[in-house]
Amino acid sequence: MDLEEVKKIWQEADSLKEQKRISDERIKNMLKNEGKSALDKLINTARNYTNMMIPLGIIICVFSYRFFEAGGLYPVCPLAMLLMCILLEPFEIYLYRLLKGIDYSTMTVREVNSRILKYQSIVKRWEFYGIAIFIVYMAIWYYLYYKLIFGDEIVWWFIIFTAAVYVAGIIAIPKLYKKLYYDNINKIKENLKELEEFE
Repeated sequence: MDLEEVKKIWQEADSLKEQKRISDERIKNMLKNEGKSALDKLINTARNYTNMMIPLGIIICVFSYRFFEAGGLYPVCPLAMLLMCILLEPFEIYLYRLLKGIDYSTMTVREVNSRILKYQSIVKRWEFYGIAIFIVYMAIWYYLYYKLIFGDEIVWWFIIFTAAVYVAGIIAIPKLYKKLYYDNINKIKENLKELEEFE
């Protein structure tokens, strides 16, 4: 084997190494983009909740105008929800910043994973709180509304409607959490696992 053939083999080997490096970088970037897409959905959800929290409390107060007309302790119910929405606003901002602080281009897989697991833990706790608050608050709200509108009269259609709203809410909340949170969290975790194995 002469010198020219050796040079040619080395050049081919270098070319293959360069192609593999480019291919590896492309795969890593594709994986990062997949994870970033799911992360962007979580960030958008967190931003929407941050922007909607206080208006939601105000809307509940508007729909509860009869409570204010009745006076006494009735306005406490919608005002308690408005207060809770105001108090939750800093927490929603914290969750938004927690997600917004994730940067695939500068953070390691372990750092991203740590933040996502922290976020997942908070979401799981708030799913439980969300269902509990829905059950307790809606029970109080519907009871007071019923008393205002119908007094002591038994109105079966309203009772059945209330029961249907309850059941629908209890079924819908976990499904909503799965679609908005867990599906995207799981995509990010799978993506991080692929990146970790790849590296």
